[in-house]
Amino acid sequence: MNIRLYHFFCLLIILLTLNSCGFQLRGYREGQTIPFHTLYLQSSSPYSNFNKALRQTLNSLGIDTRVSPPAPVTLQILSQNFNRTITSLGNAGQTTTYLLSYTVIFQLTDRQHHILLLPQHILVTRNFSITSNQLSGDLNTQNDLQEDMQRDAIQQLITRLSSPALYRKFCQMPSR
Repeated sequence: MNIRLYHFFCLLIILLTLNSCGFQLRGYREGQTIPFHTLYLQSSSPYSNFNKALRQTLNSLGIDTRVSPPAPVTLQILSQNFNRTITSLGNAGQTTTYLLSYTVIFQLTDRQHHILLLPQHILVTRNFSITSNQLSGDLNTQNDLQEDMQRDAIQQLITRLSSPALYRKFCQMPSR
């Protein structure tokens, strides 16, 4: 009983220390507000995993994502690109390490097609090692990394949409 109580208090002290030093979970930012409540999400591949996840994230933040243009702002996903580059080879000349990169380019325009946010580049990279004896498991790992990279890109996009400069610019628009 005493050992459990000791472990409980140690855990409590660690949690209080993390909280007092300003530690926050990834993806959480108090006061992260996007200045608009409705947007049109425009993309050449509207049903991609990235766009579905982006739409879900925006909806969870209380933003109505329209499928047709009458909205105060348009978020244009100009391109999405996933690349896999060989970074090292094994003894028999087989690939052992890759650099995975995911790039998203987007811009934000208002109803009159004035650019509110110039084209922005988001680049997310991960290193990926592969072994010949676990090829199928490594391919699943690559898919998991790709999904994680997309989530990271979405979080970076949301952070840019909630920038104070964009908030001021949006509030100064005459016809919101």
